[in-house]
Amino acid sequence: MSTPTDLTPRAIAAWRAHSQRLWGERLAAPMDAFEHLGAVQSQEYQPSKLTPAMRAVPDAQALAFAGPAAVDALIDSGAVVRTHVLRPTWHTVPAGDLRMMLAASAERVEQLMAGNDRAFGFDEWTIGRSVDVLADATAGARHLTREEASAVLAEAGISDPTGQRLGHMLAHAELREAICSGTPKGGKQTYANFDERVPAGRISRGEAVRELARRFFVSRGPATVKDFTRWATLKVVDAKAAIEELGLASVEAAGRVLYFGGERPEAAAGGPVVDFVQGFDEMLCSYTDSKDLVLHHSVPRSRFPDRPRFNPAILLDGQVIGNWKATPKRESLVVETWRARGFTAAEIAALRRGADRLRAWYGKDELDLRLDHAA
Repeated sequence: MSTPTDLTPRAIAAWRAHSQRLWGERLAAPMDAFEHLGAVQSQEYQPSKLTPAMRAVPDAQALAFAGPAAVDALIDSGAVVRTHVLRPTWHTVPAGDLRMMLAASAERVEQLMAGNDRAFGFDEWTIGRSVDVLADATAGARHLTREEASAVLAEAGISDPTGQRLGHMLAHAELREAICSGTPKGGKQTYANFDERVPAGRISRGEAVRELARRFFVSRGPATVKDFTRWATLKVVDAKAAIEELGLASVEAAGRVLYFGGERPEAAAGGPVVDFVQGFDEMLCSYTDSKDLVLHHSVPRSRFPDRPRFNPAILLDGQVIGNWKATPKRESLVVETWRARGFTAAEIAALRRGADRLRAWYGKDELDLRLDHAA
């Protein structure tokens, strides 16, 4: 383990931006971005498309990165699936990686769900019955909307399969390899039969944890052990064993041991870089243990509001400096911004360049950029 003297919070952020392919050489297509990252947090589907798109080369004239249609096509075809995996939340993952991720983490995630199981009055029979019903109902390429899934469960005698109770049943069925996302229907998410949508194959839990660790530290390093365990819902002992078996390199910086795969990128010359990322971009939610390194080093953490005005984040040189909101109009894109501090002239110019890349991605001819910052 080395202890470089120049590995400042800003340098760590730049390294992570290169590891994630937000900076540097972009990947050939959004599918490559999904495969590199492994999982993209996707509570809100439309904004989540930005994460793989920003890491892929432009696929249309005037775009700075891949367009949203390329991501939609992957969902429609089943090349990637949007499901509950790793943590009890939505992620979009390559279909070929889903069995591996579930082998590594599903049992631990279901343990975290046990409190809600008790609150909802779910026993193992109820969970098992709902899982079987959903697997049977989606067989034969029948893709069910949430409302259709609710009706099927009610007909099978499952009590009150609505609201949060329904969501909890669906999550159990996803974690137990009964269902995953299907082809959207009328703009709505659907559920498909897992075995019909996901390539066959088995992997041991140990192999799965090692592969997940490799993917995480190659695509998100440098990061801590706890960054990984919280991202993947794993025990520290299992994560440490995987890191040792992989022989991952490490550095000590900012009072932490940080692991990584690959080489540290060369320091880039030039002015500031501003990126407009979605609110659950992997630059934000991959690092819960080292969250203080995610926030911009020039502003005390106390200056960042507990509840930001907007959910999507503005990154200045790879660290969060504020938030943004985009509102498409007929011919223009209105981008409202809030920053934790004022910007220099060079930073404002970088902000405008970042907003203009966003305008092109939304397919608008004009940009209306609105600036605001903390006093």
